[in-house]
Amino acid sequence: MESELKRILVLDVPVAHLKYKGSSKKYVIWTIIDEEPLFSYEDDIQYSKVTVDIDIYSDSNYLSVMSSIKNIMKQNEWTWEEDSTESHETDTKLYHRTCTFSKERKI
Repeated sequence: MESELKRILVLDVPVAHLKYKGSSKKYVIWTIIDEEPLFSYEDDIQYSKVTVDIDIYSDSNYLSVMSSIKNIMKQNEWTWEEDSTESHETDTKLYHRTCTFSKERKI
């Protein structure tokens, strides 16, 4: 799943896995937060469900980035899991929006 996310999350802003080390005031970080078995056969897991958080950080309007992420994920068969949360980071002074998606995969 990591290689798929690196391939599909191509945006107009920097995208990083786990931690962003650049200087842009608008960027995206993604993290795989869970993988749970869905179906097994003869004690072997056949299918699993992967859940990923995609965090948008911005000092201004981030809605176009969020819309792009939703479209990309939907086109690649990821499902919007839950309403995202929004906060304002006091230390960085950036808005922070988390979006959660999931996808079933054959192992």
